[in-house]
Amino acid sequence: MTAPPIQEFFQAIRSGDEGAVGSMLAADPALLQAKSENGADPFTAAKFSRQERLASMLLEEMSRRGVELDMFGACVAGDERRVAHLLDADRTSASAYSPDGWTPLHLTAFFGNARVGKLLLEHGADVHARSRNAMDNQPIHAAAAGRKADVIAILLEYGADANARQHAGWTPLHAASQNGDSNLVRLLMAHGADAGVRAANNQSAMDLALTGGRQDVVDILDEYETGRH
Repeated sequence: MTAPPIQEFFQAIRSGDEGAVGSMLAADPALLQAKSENGADPFTAAKFSRQERLASMLLEEMSRRGVELDMFGACVAGDERRVAHLLDADRTSASAYSPDGWTPLHLTAFFGNARVGKLLLEHGADVHARSRNAMDNQPIHAAAAGRKADVIAILLEYGADANARQHAGWTPLHAASQNGDSNLVRLLMAHGADAGVRAANNQSAMDLALTGGRQDVVDILDEYETGRH
């Protein structure tokens, strides 16, 4: 059975098939306003699929045809002007949830725009908001997963908990250690992150650094453990 046009369109986006996406848009430009089963616009679907070139193409085409991003897409794009406009129209949009359970601050944190993050926080976004999906995480976890230290610095300034736990007990420090992100590890440790916290599987940040061969992170964690910082 042939997939419905919208489903086929998003399948092409996720697979990075630029030719197919271009052909489908040429035949039906209205697809630019379509939403995936998770409520994502075409640009956002491409970003989540790490199809960066296709995402840029789709964003340019949406702009050319006057298709505006909603709050969630604007946060993914880091479009400060669009986010500001939407906040002026409806301040409560800073605390909205996407169909797949993310707040604007989660998306900004993961895709990385500190200025947009600060704007959302200034308009009442909850720095402790938990996603309404299986991740059960806070924006600081999203920023750690996205390796966005500049966003985490803003979140910490607004009171984010460096030891907050997400699904399965993971903390931002777990993510930073697993990724070998030494700068982020230092930032989190300087704001009270506890290297001794163990996730549900009993792994600590040190365990992840050791098993991943992240010697620079191991050295930083050792420094804090021995009280040199």
